[in-house]
Amino acid sequence: MLPILDAHPAVLPRRRRRRAVALALLAALPVPLIALSAAVPAAAQRRVVGGGAVTTATHPWMVALSSRREYGNARSGQFCGGALVAPTKVVTAAHCFYAESNGHRVDRPGLRVIIGRDDLTRRDGREVEVREVRIHPNYAYAANMQDVAVLTLAEPQPATAVLDYLAPGETEPYTPGVRAQVFGWGDTKGDGSYSNTLRSVEVPIIADEICAHAYPGGPDGMFDARGMVCAGEQQGGKDACQGDSGGPLVVAGRLAGLVSWGAGCADVNHPGVYTRVAAVSDWLHSVI
Repeated sequence: MLPILDAHPAVLPRRRRRRAVALALLAALPVPLIALSAAVPAAAQRRVVGGGAVTTATHPWMVALSSRREYGNARSGQFCGGALVAPTKVVTAAHCFYAESNGHRVDRPGLRVIIGRDDLTRRDGREVEVREVRIHPNYAYAANMQDVAVLTLAEPQPATAVLDYLAPGETEPYTPGVRAQVFGWGDTKGDGSYSNTLRSVEVPIIADEICAHAYPGGPDGMFDARGMVCAGEQQGGKDACQGDSGGPLVVAGRLAGLVSWGAGCADVNHPGVYTRVAAVSDWLHSVI
């Protein structure tokens, strides 16, 4: 079994975005954006919305997390995204390793990281075995705080392919209005219309007070600026969505956030919420 280390005891989890409609047990919680298997009804699913196609040739650090034994061969078994930040290290969201159905921590069978594959229906690129999964020791699914995990690859990748990440305490990249890019293979319409090809969309960073107003608690979730940052257009139309979980939010060529949660996809006054990488980079440095 793949070791999953430093994990918080199992707390009620979910997959990445939804409206306030879900299982009664989850009604008071926001939904993380993990790709759902084909067995899950389309209405329960949620890709980068409002963006366009990009390539791993120009973004070589962008990777897909795959569990073919769990999700089958469709779209290479992809269930989350991630970013290569060192030759053997990938950063993604912690909630990618929690089951929505029962809140338990899970071992994704046959876990691989797919590198250099733009189209998930193809066989190009590399599928690299994951030797270890480390989850932030203070991660709490119910609160969505410290939603970050580090995967250790069995084979090192070129150092030229890695993405730098923010240092502890950095604030300038989170200035409201700063332009950021989010990447993924997730839902492009919020209706289960997953993309087979890698996409990206540019979104502005949103002020913490505006995000706190959008997510004050209750069915849509609670924003906490100590570990989260929001990005998106206030009028909607551009956002990450289901299937994009763990994917990078990039500011000026550095990893500033990870797709974490939100209410709906690209909805008015409901921006995407991301793990604030500068708030967890001390821990990242300690395990990378």
